[in-house]
Amino acid sequence: MNIPRVDKSLLLICLLWISLAAHAEQPLSLADAIQLATQNQPLLESYRDAAISSREAAVAESQLPDPKIKFGIINLPVTTSDALSLSRDDQTMANIGFSQEMVPIKKREATANRITAEANQFQTEQVVMTRTIERDVAFAWLDTYEAQRKSELYQRIIDDMVAERKVLAAGVSSGAAKSSDVLRMDAEISLINEKRIFALRDERKARAGLARWLGTSASRSISSELPVMSKELSTQNLQQEINQHPLLINAQQTEKVAQFEVEQAKANLERNWSWEVGYGKRFAGRSDMLTFQVAIDLQLDKANRQDKRTAEKLVLVEKARKLTEDRRRELAAELESALADAQAADEREKEHLNVLIPVAKARLSLAQAAYNSGKQSLSEVWETRRNLVEVELDHWNILTDRQRAAVKLNYLLNNLNVGSPS
Repeated sequence: MNIPRVDKSLLLICLLWISLAAHAEQPLSLADAIQLATQNQPLLESYRDAAISSREAAVAESQLPDPKIKFGIINLPVTTSDALSLSRDDQTMANIGFSQEMVPIKKREATANRITAEANQFQTEQVVMTRTIERDVAFAWLDTYEAQRKSELYQRIIDDMVAERKVLAAGVSSGAAKSSDVLRMDAEISLINEKRIFALRDERKARAGLARWLGTSASRSISSELPVMSKELSTQNLQQEINQHPLLINAQQTEKVAQFEVEQAKANLERNWSWEVGYGKRFAGRSDMLTFQVAIDLQLDKANRQDKRTAEKLVLVEKARKLTEDRRRELAAELESALADAQAADEREKEHLNVLIPVAKARLSLAQAAYNSGKQSLSEVWETRRNLVEVELDHWNILTDRQRAAVKLNYLLNNLNVGSPS
């Protein structure tokens, strides 16, 4: 038997296609979403470009201005019989010159230092934006996850109620059920379906939030596993952690920029000066002329110009310091709020795990036992089952709320460390 040979390149393409297809079908986990959001992100790259641009500008500002070359005709007659003659007037000459403005090195260094500080500020803003994107993507992913779980649980309730309605409708003709019971069930089904529609709307809106950062990857199915996000806290180090937050570091960098602006304003108290040399060619055998000049800036109203600029920059430094303190207070308030959310979510989860869920399951078991013994109707069993599903729905809300609190805490205190699913 002859086995046909398979082209290796064709086989490689097939394997690659299968691999890509398998990868495309993989559910979108929270860790994947955060990684995709921070990779090849135009907004983050723009901060990097701004920092590079500022560093290039700092090098340019540390140099002397470009020199100037001058050439032309000086004192050319334009009236009388000597008009437009280069040789009849003693003062007429063709001139070529060279000039250079001398900006004091202190001025140039102060400007370069201020621009370099701005480059560093762009870098800190990039870190801030990276942390913010990670937080926002985590929130959007959790919103999508929660909306999916809600719509699934609402669908379970609807399926049970539709089955119960069929039993009731069948019992109307035999007199075992009333038409009013069927109408009541229709109304309840409609109300639950409305909640399911809201859940589908919330999922769509949450995916729109993901698409802001992930593009087309936001349309991938969300992983059914809820991740574990570390929120271990040391109460003794909370303030130290807050002081290391990128937002606060960026505010402090803004202070540094303002301080360098003060140094630049003080450096501007030094006068610029320039020099110029020129050579004038005269005609008709007359002597050529050599010119050398020095120009110095005159600060005639220093109190109302240079001193006021320095005073302006000093006020801006104080403004930056106050904004830094305001940012610190803002982060401390957000931390206290996140701690409250985390504590409430933990306590609610314990209440559900220890009381509400076991009680709902026990009630369902009792209702099923009573139905089997003929003491309860099937509709009462279904109602008990729906109550259990609603308790489970509340539990899913608690789990996602707990993860949101963990996202807030990690945003404020650490990086967003996403662990394995629970």
